[in-house]
Formats: sequence, structure tokens, C-alpha cells
Amino acid sequence: MHDETPGMDVTLWATLDEPAAGPRGDLLVHWFRTALDRLFSPDAKTDYYALVTESISGGRKVRVRDVRANWQVLAEALRPLPFYASACFHEPSEDEDSWTDDAGRVGSTQVSGGSHTELSAALGAGERIGDPGFCASLVDFLAAALDGANPAFARVDHLNFHDTTDLEAVLRRTQRKSLRESRTMLRGYSWVTGVPAELATRLGGAQALEATGAFHAVRELRGGGLLLQASDTLAGYDEQRTYAVFRALAPVLPPGMPDRHPARPDPRVVFEDAGEV
Repeated sequence: MHDETPGMDVTLWATLDEPAAGPRGDLLVHWFRTALDRLFSPDAKTDYYALVTESISGGRKVRVRDVRANWQVLAEALRPLPFYASACFHEPSEDEDSWTDDAGRVGSTQVSGGSHTELSAALGAGERIGDPGFCASLVDFLAAALDGANPAFARVDHLNFHDTTDLEAVLRRTQRKSLRESRTMLRGYSWVTGVPAELATRLGGAQALEATGAFHAVRELRGGGLLLQASDTLAGYDEQRTYAVFRALAPVLPPGMPDRHPARPDPRVVFEDAGEV
């Protein structure tokens, strides 16, 4: 999910690896199913379609129309951990040949030679980024979609469609290196940051992070790890909150002084070296 699509402005991400607990194929199916049930109302007048590509070289492709009605077909294609999968949602059109922008998307990609699975979802929020109830539902989705997992990383962003974090970009950390070290160094920080159990322990656990005052909410995942919500709404995630999150997570962030990146004109990071905090 590299491009910004009209109508979508909120992205949710999670990274799975072998230590993530539970078969990754089952967790992938659960991610898609939870997105269908929680992010995209079954009552909405929306058309659904999906594409699954078996391997990086192509291989078998599975196309699914009317994803809800043909859910089992999609689930069976997802469970073997395909190279790429995407389910898209858009408003129905009377003209089948006309282009309609996607209103939402759920996806997954195998990265770093298949050692990691990147999960994603995107949807339109608009003014709802200032609605505490809507924003809480995003965190609820992430907690439910990762139930039983200890993800290597997770995040919720506004107007950031990159599959790498802002911190990775400004520190010039390659995706492969960042993924390889994701259980020893946190990949970044966002409005919601998913911290694996290994790093949560180094930070003192849920109670210690709550005591910092940097987070509106700290949620423990059943399979391990934490979801850290910086403010009650996405709109409320301002520079002050960003700085508080940075300070609280600095002990597990990669060291180095951030530098401007041409592809990220307005990165949501603190321009300080975490190693010096």
C-alpha cells in the first residue's frame, strides 16, 4: 500500500514473524476477517473484490468477487501465506466499465524473503479523526485483529501510506535491517504503536509505561506485547504528544540523529537522537 488513494486517509499496519505466536496463515485470515467485520460495515452499500498472488514470481492468482459471499474461497487462498493479497471496497457503480476509487482496503505482503508478513488496512475517516468513539474503534480493531499474536510491530497513522515508518526513513534504515532487528529495536512510533513483548519488558511493562503519562491508553495483547495509544483521537496527536511518546520509547528506539528525507516532507518524528535521551 504505497500510494495515497482518494477517500482513504487512515492506515493500520502490523508486522508478523516466526516469534509472533500462532500460525501466521491463521493470523492472516483473522486479520482479513476482523477487518471485514469491524472496519467495513456489512450494511454499507459497497462492492467487494479481492486478489491473491501466490508467489513473488507470479504463480497461481485467485480473484474473488463479492468477498463476503465467497469468504471461504478467500480464506483458503490466504492461509498458505501468499506473497500478496488485497481486498478492496468501493461504492457500487451502475456502469461496470467505469472506474470507482476504493473506499477501503485490507492487504498483506510477504517481505524480507518471506521471514515477515506485513499486514495493512486503509479507510476514510475525514473529520472522524477528531471523534474519540471512532478513534477508539480503530484501536479495538487492532487489538481484535492481533488477538493471539505477539506482533513484531504495529502502528496506526494518518495520511501516511508508506510501508516503512517515518523513523526508518529519516534514519535511513533499510526495511530488511529494520525487520531483522524489530524485536531488539522498535521500528518507529505513531498515534498507536504496537510494541512486541520483548521490548515491552525492557520498558518495564504496561504499568511503567502508563506511569510515564505519555499515553492515553496502554492495552495488553493476549498473545504478548502492548498497544500504546498516544491521545484519545488522531487529531489530538500533536507535536507535544509526539515528543512525550518519543521520550517514553527512546530506550528501545534505534540510535542516530534523524535527517530530512525527500520522500517524507513532513515526518512525524522528533529530530533528536534517541540514544542520547
